[in-house]
Amino acid sequence: MRVTLRQFAAAAVLMVGAAAPAVAQAADMYNAPPPPAFDVPPPPPQDLFAGWFIGATLGGATADFDFSETSGVIDASGFLGGVTGGYNWQNGPIVIGLEGDVLASDVSGDRRFNGGLNQANPSIDTMADVRLRAGVTVVPQVLVFATLGAAWADASLDITGPGGRSKDGTFFGWSVGGGAEVALSSNWSARFDYQFTDFDSETVSYPGGDVNFDPDMSTYRGSLIYKF
Repeated sequence: MRVTLRQFAAAAVLMVGAAAPAVAQAADMYNAPPPPAFDVPPPPPQDLFAGWFIGATLGGATADFDFSETSGVIDASGFLGGVTGGYNWQNGPIVIGLEGDVLASDVSGDRRFNGGLNQANPSIDTMADVRLRAGVTVVPQVLVFATLGAAWADASLDITGPGGRSKDGTFFGWSVGGGAEVALSSNWSARFDYQFTDFDSETVSYPGGDVNFDPDMSTYRGSLIYKF
């Protein structure tokens, strides 16, 4: 059978047309998959410490009571716990705040005097303070700060023995300290701080005479903070 050039060309066109869909499908099958997309975490917020906050505080304390009857010092120690709260303003890394604490405490000591006939048993039962706080974030989640403010304490100033009696006293003073706070999330943070408080002296009258107490206190506290 004789095949003309025109018939051969027509047959070739038909073969190419039939093979084109298969070639396109094969090309689709071997296309390289797109590279996986990686989620880039958003940068941490820059105002983690701004706003109202409240928290629970627990810690320990040591105190020195200057004691007029012996020209000596009554050493005291114990625990304290309560609530803290306040408000912070934050502008970039700078944090300025106002905060306060109300704490129950069991910080007590004792000292014998008058030839051992009497014993003084001072103890601080309740504390409160109001402080200004200023700090800087070394990284967005970590704040280091200093505080300065006023303090108040209610104390039991008991003396046993001749001329003694149970008495209560109130002390006022100033406090200074500092610490660090770490943001655990946008609402929760943990902090540790140290406060030194210098209370004024208090003269207490007993049947046996007047006695002067002048306490200084150091407190070491850890707090769990919730920010609104």
